[in-house]
Amino acid sequence: MSEFGNSGHGTSDRIAIQELVHRYCDALCHRNHSALVDTFAADGVWDIGQGEVVGRDALSDKFRKVFELFEHVIQLTHNGEVKLDGNTAQGRWYITEYGLTTKGRRTFYICHYDDEYRRTADGWRFSRRTGVWHYQDAPDLSGQFGPPAGFCT
Repeated sequence: MSEFGNSGHGTSDRIAIQELVHRYCDALCHRNHSALVDTFAADGVWDIGQGEVVGRDALSDKFRKVFELFEHVIQLTHNGEVKLDGNTAQGRWYITEYGLTTKGRRTFYICHYDDEYRRTADGWRFSRRTGVWHYQDAPDLSGQFGPPAGFCT
């Protein structure tokens, strides 16, 4: 797999995928349900360790539940990479996330997403987004490293 693939659009494709990652975080932070679902291909998969959520209908239901659990979420994307292969690509992006649940609990997570992307008629979309947990709890790193209780990753 070549970083710039065979599509002849290497740099523009990479930028389009970076913008996709940004749109995901922006939709999450602004609680924009439809924009969040739209970042996925029709058969896209989201898996953060509680089982795969497959397809836009299931993603829509899951993201509604997420928005019911959290009053606020601020997800920040840091360093990342994209490896292009024609109309598909893979990437990894490191994330920090701050949240406030509807019950008043404050959350802090450090993780990365292992992503798979597909070019669609509407542009690049996630075909799979898998969260890998590194840390949860207090921002001073006095909490638990690894996935939250009950999560598989």
